[in-house]
Amino acid sequence: MGLGLIFFITVVLSIYSLTNYYIFIHIAPLCHTPAGKAVAVLLILHIIAYPCSRILQAIGSTGALTEISAGLTAIGSYYLAFMTYAFFLALFEDIYKFFASLFSFLPLLDSTSRAALWKFGICIIITLVVFGGINAKRPRVVTLDIEMPCNGTSSRSLRAVAVSDMHVGPFMRNSRIRELVDRINSLSPDVVFFVGDIVDESVSAAIEEGLADELRNIKAPLGVYASAGNHDHYAGIDAVEKALGQAGARMLRDEFSVVGNAFLLVGREDATASRFDGSTRQPLSSILKNAPKDYPVIVLDHTPVGLDEAASLNVALQLSGHTHNGQIWPFNLITGLVFEKSWGILRKGNTIFYVSCGYGTWGPPVRLGSAPEIILLNLKFDLRDR
Repeated sequence: MGLGLIFFITVVLSIYSLTNYYIFIHIAPLCHTPAGKAVAVLLILHIIAYPCSRILQAIGSTGALTEISAGLTAIGSYYLAFMTYAFFLALFEDIYKFFASLFSFLPLLDSTSRAALWKFGICIIITLVVFGGINAKRPRVVTLDIEMPCNGTSSRSLRAVAVSDMHVGPFMRNSRIRELVDRINSLSPDVVFFVGDIVDESVSAAIEEGLADELRNIKAPLGVYASAGNHDHYAGIDAVEKALGQAGARMLRDEFSVVGNAFLLVGREDATASRFDGSTRQPLSSILKNAPKDYPVIVLDHTPVGLDEAASLNVALQLSGHTHNGQIWPFNLITGLVFEKSWGILRKGNTIFYVSCGYGTWGPPVRLGSAPEIILLNLKFDLRDR
């Protein structure tokens, strides 16, 4: 285990511990009754569920321990969403108490009103988490009509389907992969793109869920292509590429391919790849240097950074993901600050960018403020000037 990974784990555990300590010191004083003490114990069990599941996974649990680990992962992952909003509730309480100390017209919070606040707040938070869990499993189809410059040899339309951030793993299991494949096939695509983060953390877990077997059932006459995401590199990019190859899909890693004599498809190494396995990401100009010049270019680039590079090279369309559009409100406000585009369409010069909020989830299997999506691209080729 490298020093970088040890530092990362230490930071994450510290934030997790401090956040839960902050929540607990707000709830514990209200837990004097038997029912309240039971709530405190239940809270502690939920707090330790996720770390315990990670420990069991790290030591390679088998048999009954595997089922226990899976159960703890589910409990702990949903608790992450609960923890987020419980933190905001505790923060709200402290902010209110601060202003109440400044302004006499604001009533002070006694133990009775604080208990009422937390009872009501916990009910609302649980409702939000349940709704978010349901919402995370209800994908929508986003349809985009994209005009593409024609290479002069043909003038036609193609249907492409793009999916980012599947995160095959604990919450994207075989049944959901099959559902996704069925939805893709129902859209009658000519070609299919997977825009990174195909797996969550473990390639072996993805294989156990039948990733290759299910993706092999995709019906796309012009092929299935993928680009790498940060989770794919974390899980082992070569193993992910091999699994996709077994499914009949081709992963483009700073490579290009002419698709259907209609467009040039480029798949890029993820911008974060070097952090995980030392992979080197080539400049887009280097990838295109020896590519045919008379085709419109579509780029699959998982993390939407350095968008000016594609725009400066007159790329027709770039598809990205990674952001999940925050996945849980209000984190979409943060991703909106970090990335030039966190979700949706952006036009820069002659280049159209679409950043998807993804299909699967990372961390809590909950979506609030975003919905899982499948992108249907109606590519219409014409002879307009670039």
